[in-house]
Amino acid sequence: MTLNQTCLLLTGATGFIGHHLLAELLRRGRDGERIAVALRPPVPESIQRLTQLLRELGMELAAHISDERVIPMRFDLTSGEPAAIPGVHVTSIIHAGAVTRFNADAIGEPQRTNVAGTQRLLDWARRNDVRDFHLVSSAYACGRTAGPVSETEYPARPDFHNDYEQSKWEAEQLCRRAAAQRNDLTLTVHRPSIVVGDYANGRASKLDGFYVTVRATELLARSYEGATRPQRHAIPLRISGRPDDRQNIVPVDYVAAMIAAIQADTGWHGRTYHLTHPDPPTNAAIKAAMEAHFDIAGGRFIDPDLFDGLGLNDAERLFQEVSRPVAHYFTDTPQFARANAEQVERETGIGCPRYNEPDLRRLFRGATEAASRARRARRRSVYANTRAADPQCAIYFERFLPARIASSRVARATAMDVTIRFIIEPHGGDWVCRFDRGQLTRVVAGHHHTGAIDFGYRADVPTFYKAISGRAHPQEFFFGGGAAEVFGDIERALKMAMILNAFSREHPCDRRMLIDEGRLAC
Repeated sequence: MTLNQTCLLLTGATGFIGHHLLAELLRRGRDGERIAVALRPPVPESIQRLTQLLRELGMELAAHISDERVIPMRFDLTSGEPAAIPGVHVTSIIHAGAVTRFNADAIGEPQRTNVAGTQRLLDWARRNDVRDFHLVSSAYACGRTAGPVSETEYPARPDFHNDYEQSKWEAEQLCRRAAAQRNDLTLTVHRPSIVVGDYANGRASKLDGFYVTVRATELLARSYEGATRPQRHAIPLRISGRPDDRQNIVPVDYVAAMIAAIQADTGWHGRTYHLTHPDPPTNAAIKAAMEAHFDIAGGRFIDPDLFDGLGLNDAERLFQEVSRPVAHYFTDTPQFARANAEQVERETGIGCPRYNEPDLRRLFRGATEAASRARRARRRSVYANTRAADPQCAIYFERFLPARIASSRVARATAMDVTIRFIIEPHGGDWVCRFDRGQLTRVVAGHHHTGAIDFGYRADVPTFYKAISGRAHPQEFFFGGGAAEVFGDIERALKMAMILNAFSREHPCDRRMLIDEGRLAC
């Protein structure tokens, strides 16, 4: 490599926007441009993931690493700094790395990555004389607002819907302060709205945000699997929202193309861009396409001011519980000014495509296929990884759970009568638990159980431990292409998941505790 070779640093390359953006930058092929890709350790695993993501876009990462167009760089935003690359000087940064979870978790995300990680990157940029900084923020950093949102700074602290919006607003403030303190630093802010899959085929590598509503509709459809078609098309479902309000979805390939184009032309630097849809689809259009895709119907919108949320029927409880994190998309629909983005579109020919019903159905089909691929990949992974075998799972079901349930306030308060199957793959076990009036009355290995079950859960060993720790909400496991699956009576399974989560917060558990429990039994 030539000494003092300049390059662009990209964070978040394995993310939903990030890998599309890397592919777009490579396709544009600016002469002599090198791209340093910040990867979390262990770097070989991150490279493997990025290789697969780019291959799905028709691009081979190994070839670009071989010709030094892509330079892997070890860098975890939550700790440490980028590893030095001899002979390389970073002149520009596109900061697309972020955690997109809506609500704070036990380890401090999304603040830890989105705010503290951004500050760490800004400090590194200052010490290394990086003068061009592109922040991938969010249009929804505006928080709750009734009026049009301008392509400028949000000076006053808004009222936020969730921790993600707040973290993005705070990251913007950090970047703007850094630019104000450094006369030689140019800050460009990219604010995409609700990012969805590739427009041409609906492909999505991550199924959160907007896709939680898709998952809610899928689970609702599954709960009516045994019903007649007339019953499936007359589901009594009230949805808080206005049919003519619009959800500002934009395809990920459009967002990546715009960021790459803006980064390539210094004349466009130093502005804020709303990478939003000029004519987004209405709630009614999205609902109609979603119902057609899942072959159900009957839902109707109720004005949010008139929707009291009381007296919900089974379908409404299921849909509301699953879609709760993104319910504000139906009710709070800000309008975004986009003059800066429109100028780039005019001069480059990049356009944000419209969403008619066939386009929306293609989007939902892509999400369904992605969820199926993810489930198959998890199955292959857990069966290939024999190291995941864990006898402590048996101790949890045979000793820890029975002992704590007996004294649990949560169990006494819920008092469900239910038979549940837990499948922990690959060798964590297959367990059937019978609860009577909230108390655990029987635990048997799955192959010894001969009766019916009401519902069940399937997960791998790491997901099982995360669940019993009480540190994560069931939303992470089951919704939006989560790490676990639910089967049987969907509504009761999701309700019980909330109860089990409350129990795990009351009696948190980890592998060490189960090892100690096993020793006591000896």
